[in-house]
Amino acid sequence: MIRAKLSRLRANMPARVAAALAFALLASAARVSFAQAEVADWDKVVAAAKAEGGLVLYTALVGVPSTKAIAKAFEAKYGIPIQILEARASELRERIRTEQTAGRFLGDVMFNSENQAIILEAEDKSLVKHAPVPNAAKLREPFKDDDLKSPVMTINYGLVVNNKIVPPGQEPKSWRDLTDPKWKGKILADDFRAVGGGYVLFYVTYEKLGRTFHEALAAQDVKFTREQREAARRVARGEFAIYTPFILGDSQGLKGLPVRPVLPAEGAPYVLYATAMMKNAPHPNAARLYIDFALSEEVQRIFAQDGYGIVRTGVLETLTPEERERVDVKLLGGSDPARQNEMLDQARALYK
Repeated sequence: MIRAKLSRLRANMPARVAAALAFALLASAARVSFAQAEVADWDKVVAAAKAEGGLVLYTALVGVPSTKAIAKAFEAKYGIPIQILEARASELRERIRTEQTAGRFLGDVMFNSENQAIILEAEDKSLVKHAPVPNAAKLREPFKDDDLKSPVMTINYGLVVNNKIVPPGQEPKSWRDLTDPKWKGKILADDFRAVGGGYVLFYVTYEKLGRTFHEALAAQDVKFTREQREAARRVARGEFAIYTPFILGDSQGLKGLPVRPVLPAEGAPYVLYATAMMKNAPHPNAARLYIDFALSEEVQRIFAQDGYGIVRTGVLETLTPEERERVDVKLLGGSDPARQNEMLDQARALYK
């Protein structure tokens, strides 16, 4: 068929035009053939994953409904059951190190912050690159699958304010507004001096707004807490006017309380969560299949319903206006694990 088209082109067009169009036709045919081969190869991955008969997922996203919903959807689609281990990021990292050192290879996929994956790869070589997955082609900017870490969703941070103490229109419009003297003694924050959401906020705003911003904020008599889940309720009770960093997706749990979330104009500091394959995974094909599934429209919608930022194109348009308002936010930046000790030292020097 392609040869017949080429013959007609050569008969009816100037040689140079015909040659160019002929090249385009051949290139198009090659792309179609490559795509067909890729689909066929992926079918083999799916078949091999089903033959492995299971998957073990280690996740640092503790106590959220999306984990079980995604596992249920994966099993319904592929017939592969998932065993799930939930633990804090540091505990999960230590467990993986211990298992790998002992040669007890139990886990297949780690779902954790991108920074934790970088640390594990740099220090222990406990993760391995996964072969390409089809859905990675659907990632939106600035997210990239580097074959080691496959982006899945973001946890986006803003503020939560008390409606009575902070009337509509008087909330901070910029992160810089937190340094206004009227907020002195009225700000509650997750501790900037320890790894967590507060540290992410400190790192990103230090990088984007400068040290002078934090010098001014430190003079505001900011009160620190490590009880993130209770912090918004303390604001609701009127103990403080503002809490930061507030996970914007958690706004669903504030209904009925006299508080509201606020996203400053510069955007949201965020933590990127990603999947990664563990070294010597017992179910390598199932692991690769799950990494791809986490980027599917179905899973991205599940995360959006939980209030997390999504990383795939073509999903925002399918969300309700309320869901889209929670997840379609301007991103300000994330932290770099290579600078963690340096930046924690800066936070401890500024906030004593």
